[in-house]
Amino acid sequence: MKENLKYIAKLSAIAISSFLKINLLGAFSTILLVVIEFILLTKGIDAGHSGHAGAAPFLIMVFLSRPVGSILWLITCFASPFLFFTLGNQYILSKLANRLINDKSESVITPILDKILSAVQKKQPQVMKNTGDFTLNKLKVINAIKNDKSENKWLKKIIVFGMEKIKMDDIDFNQENLNFYDIIKIKTIQSLNSISEPSRNLIWITTGAQWVLFFFIWLTKY
Repeated sequence: MKENLKYIAKLSAIAISSFLKINLLGAFSTILLVVIEFILLTKGIDAGHSGHAGAAPFLIMVFLSRPVGSILWLITCFASPFLFFTLGNQYILSKLANRLINDKSESVITPILDKILSAVQKKQPQVMKNTGDFTLNKLKVINAIKNDKSENKWLKKIIVFGMEKIKMDDIDFNQENLNFYDIIKIKTIQSLNSISEPSRNLIWITTGAQWVLFFFIWLTKY
């Protein structure tokens, strides 16, 4: 038990470290480029009376002067943080799941799955017995896991991450005595086992795309 707690703490440290690295990189790149791009877009524009009227007329003037560049600047402002956050979370969960499976899946994931699924079974016994509407029941289980305050949040994220990727193509739901509890447990572990070593390529591509937009704004007048 003590060993598992140490391992969970280690996973949490890995997750926090990766999260900070990815989002600090994204924040630095985004803020730097947003500021420089805005300076480039407004360079040479005579604000005139619009500057005294307020920011909105000035921004409209900038947009009318360089509409393509303004749209790309807005993409850098608002799309970049969303992409870094989303891709970063996916990378972290894949990294933790891959690490957990390779290290000690049987001693950590299986007991936690049993504990969580047993708790769901007590609260919603019919859900854990019924395989009739697998998708709906799976969503109920995922929601129950997310709302469980007793487990480590990163372990819950990993389990939910695995459950969301479950595929049921090889299950014959016409068989008698199918048990939803056993199916979702086995399939979750199989799903996590199938996760390969994650790559940061999409994060680097996002960073590269930011700089491509920057160079377009810098080298063109559109």
